[in-house]
Amino acid sequence: MQNILAVIPARGGSKGIKYKNLLKLNNRSLIEIAIKEAKKSKYITKILFSSDSNKIIKEAKKFIKVEFIRPKKYSTDKASSYDVARHALNWFENNNKSKKISIVVILSPTTPFRTVNDIDNVIKKLINNKKANSVIGITEVDYPPYWMLKKNKKSRLSWLIKEKKKFNSRQEYPIIYKPNGMVYALKTNFLKNLKGILPQKGTLGYYIDGRRSINIDHISHYEYCKYLMKSKIR
Repeated sequence: MQNILAVIPARGGSKGIKYKNLLKLNNRSLIEIAIKEAKKSKYITKILFSSDSNKIIKEAKKFIKVEFIRPKKYSTDKASSYDVARHALNWFENNNKSKKISIVVILSPTTPFRTVNDIDNVIKKLINNKKANSVIGITEVDYPPYWMLKKNKKSRLSWLIKEKKKFNSRQEYPIIYKPNGMVYALKTNFLKNLKGILPQKGTLGYYIDGRRSINIDHISHYEYCKYLMKSKIR
């Protein structure tokens, strides 16, 4: 059996919404939702919660043992989720010499419509594809980037993407995807040596419907999530 580590990152210094990880949907905090969904996984063998905030840690402790406080250098705007995951992985390896982690999964609390099926399907996809080094959640973009424009200082417009072939309708364009931040799974050695962000060569995509692919970073995102919860149309 493989040892698979899930890291749930939740820093206190969010800029768009203060303490956004403590927001509630149907009387459950985003932290509670993330932890409980991760606990349902049939693949995850260890969950580590990573935060620099005592307020957020207090909430997390209601649902999981919090084993460390994230250092300040991994809690800045410049620190990536991969930096946070590497720190958690290093902590685990230093405190569990006999257990080798094969896959690390990153689960942000701010994507509340992620399900255990999403988590397990991403992990399964990585396990079953020997040549892959990572799998990320993706969703279809809602507007073709081929129609997006740039504007210079003189207000002159140019196409963002210079395509030799121009399409007249949206339906003619190839389907374009974007990372949705809902779930990342990386093989351990790949994570340790990762430079930059995903996707990279060897990254596979796992499609998640756009209605569920909401990453709360603004109050309007939160209000929309509340609406979806109330209407039950997600």
